Amino acid sequence: MTLWVKAAQKGDQKAMESLIEHFQDRVWHRARYRLKDHDEAWDVAQEVFIICLRKIRQFRGRSQFWTWLVRIVDNQVKNRQNWWRRRRRAQTFSLHELYQGQDEQEETAWDPPDGGPSPRQLAAAREEVESLERAMGQLTEDHREVLMLRFADGQSYEEIAQTLLVSIGTVKSRINRARRDLRAKMDR
Repeated sequence: MTLWVKAAQKGDQKAMESLIEHFQDRVWHRARYRLKDHDEAWDVAQEVFIICLRKIRQFRGRSQFWTWLVRIVDNQVKNRQNWWRRRRRAQTFSLHELYQGQDEQEETAWDPPDGGPSPRQLAAAREEVESLERAMGQLTEDHREVLMLRFADGQSYEEIAQTLLVSIGTVKSRINRARRDLRAKMDR
C-alpha cells in the first residue's frame, strides 16, 4: 500500500489506479451509509478520487492512507449535504398528481410485473432501517461515529483509533457502550 502511495505521489498513473481500485468500494460504502443514496454516493466517490489525485502529494504519511482518505470522504459528504439543504432537496412531489386526469386503465398500463419483495416485506424492512436510524440518531456523536467506522466502514480497532486519534482501549470501550445504548434504544 505504501509503495502505491509513494509511486502515485511521484506521478505513477498505474499506482494511482491501483489505489483507486483498492479503496473505491470502501469510499462508496462510507458515502452511501452517510448519504443514504446510491447514485449520490458514486458521485461523491468520484469527487473524492479526483481530489485524491490532485492532492496526493500533500499526504505526509503521518497516518494511514485510508485515514487521510476518510477525511476527504467525510468533507465531500458534508459538502453534498449542505448543497442539498441549500436547494431544499428533501422536498418531494407526488407521482399520483402527474397522472391525475388520466383514466385508470391507462395509468395501470405503466405498471410492469414485479418479481421483487412484496410491499409488506419492503415496509417491514424499511421500518427496521428507520428504527435503526432513529436509534443511531439518539446516540452521542462519539458512539455513532465509532459504530459507523466499525460496521459501515469495516475498519479494525487500530484503524478506528488512528482515525479518531484515541487509544485502542478507548475504541473498544466506546464500541461496547455504543452497542449497549443502541440495543436499549432499539428495544423501546
